[in-house]
Amino acid sequence: MTGRRVVVFGAGNIGRGLLGWLFGRAGWEVVFVDVAPALVELLNRRRSYRVIVVGDAGRSSELIEGVSGVDGTDTERATAATASAELVCTAVGAGILGRVAPTIAAALRRSDSRVRNVLACENADPNTALLKQHVETRMGGAPGVGFPETLVDRMVPGSASDDLSVEVEARFEFKVAGDAWIGLHPGVAGLELVDDLDLHRTRKLWLVNGLHAASAFLGLQSGHETIAQAVSDPRIRSRLEEMLVTMAAVLASRSGEWSAGDLADYGRSNLERFANTALVDPVRRVARNPLIKLGPGERLVGPAREAARRGLPVGALCDAIAAGLTLSDNRVDGVDDLVLALDAGGWQSVLGPDLDGDLTEMLRSRMVCPAP
Repeated sequence: MTGRRVVVFGAGNIGRGLLGWLFGRAGWEVVFVDVAPALVELLNRRRSYRVIVVGDAGRSSELIEGVSGVDGTDTERATAATASAELVCTAVGAGILGRVAPTIAAALRRSDSRVRNVLACENADPNTALLKQHVETRMGGAPGVGFPETLVDRMVPGSASDDLSVEVEARFEFKVAGDAWIGLHPGVAGLELVDDLDLHRTRKLWLVNGLHAASAFLGLQSGHETIAQAVSDPRIRSRLEEMLVTMAAVLASRSGEWSAGDLADYGRSNLERFANTALVDPVRRVARNPLIKLGPGERLVGPAREAARRGLPVGALCDAIAAGLTLSDNRVDGVDDLVLALDAGGWQSVLGPDLDGDLTEMLRSRMVCPAP
């Protein structure tokens, strides 16, 4: 062990399958803070867990040692554990950041706090800035530590049978805004400090998360159970292909770093990831929290807005958005929130104001007669 410690709020799939895996294999002590007592007890009893990595070369297993758990409802212990860490990460979901912020704020107020940087590793834009806002509200001022934005990307469909081991895809990304990082590089292989994180995040939001969500929404509409089945459906694949070409064209026009062809290839490489049958990824897992995923600046509506303004094809994006808006499967987490929002204000209130006129009409026609 290196003698360095990271506290990870959330011992779920990304917590164990990416953060705990990265820092644990680099020799850091990993302390998970979670509100699931059985999971915390299991971490403390075993002090290790396995990560099963699934890739083109097959399956491999890595043992992550030096881990422990703290019950997040035990505020005193959770605060002390957080203050003792050099780095604090969250993997709880953007909607939960307000709940973990009081513990982080309390830890940063302690005179013995060792925390240098705090990272919110959530699929949200912004993610760490949102957490920082919650923390500042509770501290009544600037925290005095680094709060860099992050980009995390790894498919982690779920836990293995023993409830602690976790299956992950071999490919992953973990990028952190270097200009907001305080101190030296943490020396963790796979954690990359970058200068222009916003560009990388938009590319990932659209060409990973957007295509993933579209695959789930269209897959559910067509009766598929897994993302691999959906992506392998020729009708859905053609819609996804149109989406990625449109997204790539918009992104290329916004930055000179990548060409439209390079970005389209990146999108296609992600579709190949999704088509991997060795890693079973249920469509209902990926479709969860549809109200968030259909937000005005989010992974599907955001590129559709920009593409419409540029006169680029948006039909496939509209198909995916309409499939999400008409989602009614009560086995999808968060579908009730979507239904309530639709009942309260209609589908245009979900997507936000100032939609392009042609885009609005295309969506309206699909809401009346959704694609099969």
